[in-house]
Amino acid sequence: MYSKLAFRNLKRSFKDYTIYFLTLVFGVCIFYTFNSIQSQSIMMELNEVQAVAFEQVESIMGYASIFVSFVLGFLIIYANNYLIKRRKKEFGIYMTLGMEKGSLSKIIFIETLLVGIISLAIGLGIGVLLSQGLSVLTAKMFEVNLTKFKFVFSSSSMIKTLLCFGGIYLIVLLFNSITIRKVNLIDLLTSSRKNENIKIRNIWISVITFIISCIIIGYAYYVILNSGVAELEFKVSGLSILLGTVGTFLFFFSLSGFLLKLAQANKKHYLKGLNMFVLRQINSKINTVFISMSFICLMLFFGICMFSGGLGTNSAMNADIKDLTQYDLTCWNFNGANIEKVLEENGVDLSKYSNEYVNYTNYNSGFKYNDILSEEGKEKLKSYYPVSSNQAVQVIGISKFNEIMKMAKKDTIKLDRDEYAIFTDIKDSIKVFDKILDSNKEINIDGFKLKPSEINVMEVVAYDYMMKRNLCTIIVNDSVTEELTPVGSFLNLNYKKDKKDIEKLIKDELDPLVEKEKGSLYYITIDELMAESSSFGAIISYLGIYIGGVFLITSAAILALQQLSESTENVERYNLLRKIGVDENEINRSLLSQIAIYFIMPLSLALIHSMVGLKFSRKIIGLVGGKGAMSNVLISLFVLILIYGGYFIATYFGAKKNISQRI
Repeated sequence: MYSKLAFRNLKRSFKDYTIYFLTLVFGVCIFYTFNSIQSQSIMMELNEVQAVAFEQVESIMGYASIFVSFVLGFLIIYANNYLIKRRKKEFGIYMTLGMEKGSLSKIIFIETLLVGIISLAIGLGIGVLLSQGLSVLTAKMFEVNLTKFKFVFSSSSMIKTLLCFGGIYLIVLLFNSITIRKVNLIDLLTSSRKNENIKIRNIWISVITFIISCIIIGYAYYVILNSGVAELEFKVSGLSILLGTVGTFLFFFSLSGFLLKLAQANKKHYLKGLNMFVLRQINSKINTVFISMSFICLMLFFGICMFSGGLGTNSAMNADIKDLTQYDLTCWNFNGANIEKVLEENGVDLSKYSNEYVNYTNYNSGFKYNDILSEEGKEKLKSYYPVSSNQAVQVIGISKFNEIMKMAKKDTIKLDRDEYAIFTDIKDSIKVFDKILDSNKEINIDGFKLKPSEINVMEVVAYDYMMKRNLCTIIVNDSVTEELTPVGSFLNLNYKKDKKDIEKLIKDELDPLVEKEKGSLYYITIDELMAESSSFGAIISYLGIYIGGVFLITSAAILALQQLSESTENVERYNLLRKIGVDENEINRSLLSQIAIYFIMPLSLALIHSMVGLKFSRKIIGLVGGKGAMSNVLISLFVLILIYGGYFIATYFGAKKNISQRI
């Protein structure tokens, strides 16, 4: 009997379950998709290094899924709470007819179980389809070929999804059981007539609080936008986030206090149609609306920024990958020791690896970036750590620089004894240092007074590394470097033809040496560099899309459920409007206006926050070679409109159905 009643209730109340059902399907789909990454590797040509990097991505996504499961768990419980509230009167009628609370709990248990099974089945089905497309994106990120495209089903991902959502449903079922056992019959029958106790705030206190909130938010923006990435320490960034969060809460707290008064000031607009009713409806939740608005605004902000950043990170990481992988292997240390000699002393014969290599050393110039840069130059390059920390400028001898140029198949240069030149691998610094050369800036290195040569600043990548980091290296004649202090050494080489044998030899000979010289000697191969760059880009991209997407869905779903819940509570008020002769179309327009205000308020401030956040993120992306992110922002806005707009439309039609009930 209980099963039959549960089936009938579910069929009759299917529209009530729409938002809840869609949210569950979204959650299951995205959870399965991003946990199925490892299974996609069977379609790809992965070498040993890439396989390890692939496992790292899978591991990180597993940890991220723990966080996501808590977010989705909260959302599902919140959505379930709406359904319980939506049907309190129905449950009250059952109890009036003699049904016991235990029997009522059984019906709700069966209904929840049915919705869970259906949503899991559909969500998994869509997730399996989406994961096939994700495999193509993953292959592109790792810059590998798909050996053959075939349908892949990840049983491990399915088990994770079933365990995660199974656990969430158990909590939901327990929550429902406790809720039903605690309620009284009178509460179930009269819940729609209960209002929040309204506490009217002093208008001037609200105005002052609003001004303070704007000042706090503005100061947080100022700190973020006027600080370089490198100098934005954890304390400063933490303070900015804290100020932004506090400012957001104060903004909505104050706005809810004088929004009605502000609207009442314009009598013509306030008294038009049902505007007075709509504003009073919003004002009836004055004590709690600012809390939810603030949380939703912050979730939207983080969701937009993470989603946009996730889309753009991989392309940014790979923007300079060709420049950063000019050599098959690079060794380096930061002690200034001659790497070639270190290798020879430990029995490593470079001739076994390569016939083409260059070994060079960088020296301390004796002066720092603040000594050579103008105020304008410091401002433009403040995001780079060598400038923000005022490090010493490095120097290289011309003979070694020309060896680098020859190996890179570029033209060599000549300098007079009293001249210097500059090379960098960062585009932002080219114009800055060109101005220094154009101004005939003289420098003094260990007693040698040098003037600029007629050679413009050169863009040269002198080693393999994850990102470009040579802001400025000064080229001088070899005689100038004789008494200078070495600060770093590099060795670049290209393999002989038998690459696989050489890589095995490297592992056998260099790994023990690196372990022996731990902390002073490092190396990276071209395959390792490309795999690390791809895996890091994939991790950041997937985390951004995964968590950002969940935040967007969560914020939109919470707003939708709040408005559906409120429409359920306000059925009698809308029926009263009908009794006094208000047209149905006018009622629907007022409902649409009310829902639109609730959806637009947190979104508006979130978009302003996001503009600042994305502007700062572009600075970070610029450090790793990324270009403009407009296409990523447009994609993010499209996804936002799709998710947020979809929930808005679904909320309006759901609420419209709720208020159409006649009492």
